Amino acid sequence: SIKGNLFYSLDKNIPLKVDKPKNKIIDSSYEYIYEPIKKGLSLNTRMAALYSLYDDGKHQEYIGFGLGPELILGNFKAKTFDYTRFSVFPFYKFKNGESVFKFDQISEKFTLNIGFDQQIYGPIILKSNGTLNLDSDSDDYGKFIDSKILVNWKKRSYEFGIFYQPHNQAGGISFSLYGFK
Repeated sequence: SIKGNLFYSLDKNIPLKVDKPKNKIIDSSYEYIYEPIKKGLSLNTRMAALYSLYDDGKHQEYIGFGLGPELILGNFKAKTFDYTRFSVFPFYKFKNGESVFKFDQISEKFTLNIGFDQQIYGPIILKSNGTLNLDSDSDDYGKFIDSKILVNWKKRSYEFGIFYQPHNQAGGISFSLYGFK
């Protein structure tokens, strides 16, 4: 069988009570980050749509909506516990149609993504996120269907670390570059 997909996602962060840095210039006090932290409370939103078409004329699609708070504290300048990020993000999919493939069915119509990042010491940051399945019609109801724990070394222009994914017992290394516009 042949499958074609069309996917669109619009993600937006809406500041509710956020202290935007007055000065975006980075000086020697910013050892770990490439731009000052925008700390405070904001609202993350997402609207997503997926359409899949199969060669036998079958199709499946969903429209999804999510809305949840994110709280960021600290400046990531001090040596210990100077950065914390916590977010909660419920996401709901309105599904229609069926896939011709068993593995390709749209499932987990209602999920809750939870994220927590914490600077531990200097450039070492602990990051974690997980997606909890809240779809009562699913076999995985009440379980984390996606999860990741990272221990990273964060510097101004890069981030390097190791991660573990408890939900599928896999791990690896990660590397990110920052500061490119």
